[in-house]
Order: sequence, then C-alpha cells, then structure tokens
Amino acid sequence: MAFDIISVSPTVTAAAHAAGDVMFNLTSIKLPARKCKLINAFATVASGGGEDNTKIGLLFFQKNDTVGLNTTDALNVTADISSANFVANDFIGASFLQLSSGTNIDLDVIDNVALYYGGAFGTSSNNARVAPFDPVILKGAYDNECFIAGVIHDGTPALDDTGNVEIHLHVEY
Repeated sequence: MAFDIISVSPTVTAAAHAAGDVMFNLTSIKLPARKCKLINAFATVASGGGEDNTKIGLLFFQKNDTVGLNTTDALNVTADISSANFVANDFIGASFLQLSSGTNIDLDVIDNVALYYGGAFGTSSNNARVAPFDPVILKGAYDNECFIAGVIHDGTPALDDTGNVEIHLHVEY
C-alpha cells in the first residue's frame, strides 16, 4: 500500500459565497494510480476566507463531459446543474470540509489562514476534533484522471482570489 497527497488550486471568484453556491467547477486531478482511496481532505485559504460553521462539499466525478455545476459554467452562483448533466459526468462520491465542529467549536485557530478540516457534515463533537472522515474511492473514467468540484453547504465564506485556495487530498493506493 502506498500513500500520496494531491494538491489542487481551483479557480474561484473574489467575493462572498452563500450556501448552495458553486465555489469551484469541475477541476482535473491526476491520481497516482487508476484507483485510489481518499482517506482525508483539507483546504487552506490564505488571507482568511471563512467564518465559523462554514462547510464546503467536495464532489468527485469520473468525467467532465458537460458545463460546470450550473447552466452557465459560472462561479459563485447557484449550483443548478441539470440531472442529466450531473449523471453524464459520472458522480462517484462526496466529502466535506469545515471550519468548526458540529457543536460550533472553532477549529480555525490561525488568524490569517482559514484551515478547513475533513469531516462528516452535520455531526457533533464534544471536543475540538472534527467528526470521522468517510473515505471515498476515486477512479477515473480514462487513465488516472478524475474531477473535483466545490459547493458551499453552510456559511458565507469570502474568498480573495484563485491563488489563495488550495485543496489537499490524502490518498491510499
């Protein structure tokens, strides 16, 4: 068994986002093998980019055969992709990133960088640990490529620009 870290700098817009908005559209990720198990995920947003209770959904797809997560391929708008287009991209799983635990304990303790931790959405904790991460199997439709997209599930994070957001995926293969 081997491990790797895949880091992605997705394209985002410099603005406040609301629940249900597209944070970033389908972005290619190169897997170290044709099949991998996502064992955890983290994100960093330099210069802030979050508030307590912010939760981001990471959606994984085998293909990117349609426009993004909405009808115009735009960012920071409602995720309103049609069911046919969603299915055409071969959805394979989801994971969540959050800034605080289910009981609103602030996990983001660095002043100038928002640290998003992987966890299970909607769970609670009595301490400063995020709920257990649910693994996701990643497999590309062709070669070692699959796609990741982000949707805001809770909170109104204000992002500065594309250069300050990084998603880090820890995989086993």
